[in-house]
Amino acid sequence: MQKSIVALSNLHLFSAAEEALQALSKSHINFPHDTVATNTTALIERTGQAEIILVRPGLTLSAAYFDACPSVKYIGVCGTSIDNIDLKAVNKQGITLINIKDYGDEPTAEFKFMQLISLLRGVYGYEWANEPHELHNKSIGIIGFGALGRAIAHVGLAYTPHVAYFSRTMKQESEVSYKDKVTLLSQSDILFITSPTDVIVINEQEFELIPDGTILVQASAGTCFDAAAFKKWTAHNGNYAIFDYAAGNENYKKYHDLPRVIFPKIIAGHSHETRERLGNKVVQELKAYLTK
Repeated sequence: MQKSIVALSNLHLFSAAEEALQALSKSHINFPHDTVATNTTALIERTGQAEIILVRPGLTLSAAYFDACPSVKYIGVCGTSIDNIDLKAVNKQGITLINIKDYGDEPTAEFKFMQLISLLRGVYGYEWANEPHELHNKSIGIIGFGALGRAIAHVGLAYTPHVAYFSRTMKQESEVSYKDKVTLLSQSDILFITSPTDVIVINEQEFELIPDGTILVQASAGTCFDAAAFKKWTAHNGNYAIFDYAAGNENYKKYHDLPRVIFPKIIAGHSHETRERLGNKVVQELKAYLTK
């Protein structure tokens, strides 16, 4: 059954996905390919009487927006984060909200190990020690063990058998060992953070457990640790931290100029294949909703 569909922002989808979405709409979909106004008034005007809206993560949908757009029955988030959407209003109006997960974990893992190995070998102006080092036989600790944590572990096992993880729930893994958080923080050469967005996983006291000479790699998005404690920890000689732009512009401004911090304006999970997977999943989810 076709419905009226509106794209409220640049969805960054390939044309094949846009065409598949258009086939599901009873009216023409204008897919913005440039920056468009995203204030509430502009979003209300763009929505009109649409039943289905498609948005990028980060777009703010307030209670005022939902009050003005009672026709909306489905929100398709073309990404994972739903932090800027008023979930109370969504639930109150009985709107179906679908976001997309597990589509950029493998490229994130690839990019993070590229950064890590470059640091160990002294490439691009950063060098972990006074001569090149191998990743072979280093101890890798992973905080969080969802899809991203498993992707990190899969790549890590190609270099070293010493891969361990900490998670609030123990997983059934044969090749990767579980360690309590204190042990993982105090015994890892390299620490990966793969927690959900904006979940604080290392506090001030826990930073004191991490030995000097450790490499901290944030693979997840947003803010994942105490900022003041992190800055204090990075001041110790030999401590390095690796980020990518998924950590957000605010963290970029706070950390990218610190010594021994690697923080490019590149999102690790973005690739051609990522966009293909994202588009396919957006279309599949909407088809599933329309055929209920």
